[in-house]
Amino acid sequence: MIDPQKIRSAQFNDTYFPIVDGVVQTVHNYAELMNRSGYCCVVTPRPKLRYDDSDLSYEVYRTSSLKLSVAEYALPAPKLDNKVRDFLSNRRPDIFHAHSPFMCGSFAASYAKKLGIPSVATFHSKYYDDAINITGSKTIAKLVAAKVVRFYRSVDSVWACSAGTADTLRSYGYRGNIVVMDNGTTYEMPSDPDALRRKAAAAFKIPEDKHIILFVGHQIWHKNLKLVLDTFKLLDNHSDDYRLFLVGNGYDGEEIRKYADEQNFKDGHVNFVGKIVDREVLQGLYLSADLLFFPSVYDNSPLVVREAASMGVPSLLTTGSNAAEAVVKDVSGFTAVENKVAMFREILRIFGTDGLLEKVSAGARRDVAKTWKEIVPQVQDKYAEIIEEYRFKHRNDINNL
Repeated sequence: MIDPQKIRSAQFNDTYFPIVDGVVQTVHNYAELMNRSGYCCVVTPRPKLRYDDSDLSYEVYRTSSLKLSVAEYALPAPKLDNKVRDFLSNRRPDIFHAHSPFMCGSFAASYAKKLGIPSVATFHSKYYDDAINITGSKTIAKLVAAKVVRFYRSVDSVWACSAGTADTLRSYGYRGNIVVMDNGTTYEMPSDPDALRRKAAAAFKIPEDKHIILFVGHQIWHKNLKLVLDTFKLLDNHSDDYRLFLVGNGYDGEEIRKYADEQNFKDGHVNFVGKIVDREVLQGLYLSADLLFFPSVYDNSPLVVREAASMGVPSLLTTGSNAAEAVVKDVSGFTAVENKVAMFREILRIFGTDGLLEKVSAGARRDVAKTWKEIVPQVQDKYAEIIEEYRFKHRNDINNL
């Protein structure tokens, strides 16, 4: 029998640090926790911007890459890298796990077959939507979706980070079995939350006597940031009791700030704080907030919802979105339909109903804030099951290797 704790795995993704997003955080936490008892490495492209991997507790192999004009991003080219195969074969992996269906993922699927080991691939993102946003072409988006489906058909086990995400992959035309494996968070309530709260309040001039609404994520339009700003405009016109803080940067950041300026918000009521690298500072900002407002219908299983919940901050999400799958309305989170009036009325209800916010805050922390320490052992158990099934199915081929 395979000991799940001793499994040797390699994680593959087309982006990695210094870029930080939900998929990168997932790969990082998989690698960090699995490498403590077994072995886990990450294969990813050489970054456009310099990054020191030596601070990480696990091996990172940076494949050859081609620099792109898009800031931060590089195009992975593992098939042009003669050394990556030697690196991987020398580590004696039991399983490969791809987190992207493109360059690194395709390499992982094909090289796993040559090594005689199983490959897993997680469907994280709405690639059809990404293609539409980048190209504006439904024809190109359909071609991308078809390529994505072909990739997931090529691996031994397909995963998704939520049931809604699995449905998205099925909507592309994939008909195979899909394992749902939740995301987690590294955040846990600190021993002295007030100290972090005070630190954030001083850094960002957060008033203690106002309702603090927080958005955390890339500054890109398809995360529904127009809805965030339009909803807050109604709140700002209605009352002086609300403040909005937006964390993150992104390629639409300049346009989003310009749009905010055009709304003529009251001075200091809308605050763009940019990207926060220090995790304790971000933790303090969560602790200072009353509500995470994350109406994105693009995101599948956003880590920020779990991060906020771990600090006792519930989320307001769009009804029927994949993100809303994580919460139960008025128990562990809030939902409203995707328009500014409905969101505005929901926020007034949240803050105007005695005891509701406190009750749901406790529910969010209890039900939504799953940690990676809880999730990763489930991943390892599933790996063990997949490896056993693969070895039994391919026992004659393996014996001939």
